[in-house]
Amino acid sequence: MGTTRERILEAAEKLLLVKGSAHVTTKEIARAVGLSESALYRHFDHKEDIFFALMAEHLPAFHEAFQTHQAGTVTVRENLVALVLVVASYYEQLIPMGVSFLADKDLLIRFRAVTQPLGMGPQNVFEHLATYLEEEQRLGRLGQHPSALTMATLLLGPCFQRAFNRQFMGFDPLHQTEQQFAEEVVQGLLPAMLPA
Repeated sequence: MGTTRERILEAAEKLLLVKGSAHVTTKEIARAVGLSESALYRHFDHKEDIFFALMAEHLPAFHEAFQTHQAGTVTVRENLVALVLVVASYYEQLIPMGVSFLADKDLLIRFRAVTQPLGMGPQNVFEHLATYLEEEQRLGRLGQHPSALTMATLLLGPCFQRAFNRQFMGFDPLHQTEQQFAEEVVQGLLPAMLPA
């Protein structure tokens, strides 16, 4: 059944998806786990700490994907499809919590202070992907133009847009599976990224 901390995170994530972070209370999270609110505070000082912990819970899969799909392994296409899949999933988890952070300046400052040292802020997605692309450029498997950062931007933009639309509208307007989406993004962009 998991530790109390794991049960708290699981309950909070379910409530977050249903109600949004601004409307989820610690009392509701505690009730969903079968705890008193004071017992919940023995594990987390603030509601936001639960959300920060949720983000950290998903980080291992994100980092593992960049360790598994390194430059020079399999094909560039296979690596990019796998990386687009993991980035799209990261954005799906980040956006519901990020909305609350953006609406509260003090909370946003706290979010930055907590996430940046852990390497889990949105800028880290760009850094990881750009680093991978630069390594592929050094190996000659990708062209030198556009730059690795521009290629990362071109790949990440559709991932964020899809996650945003799915969260905002409640459905995928493209009516694609995650795999179909990732393959089409890569198929559309890869020809311009390959060496001349």
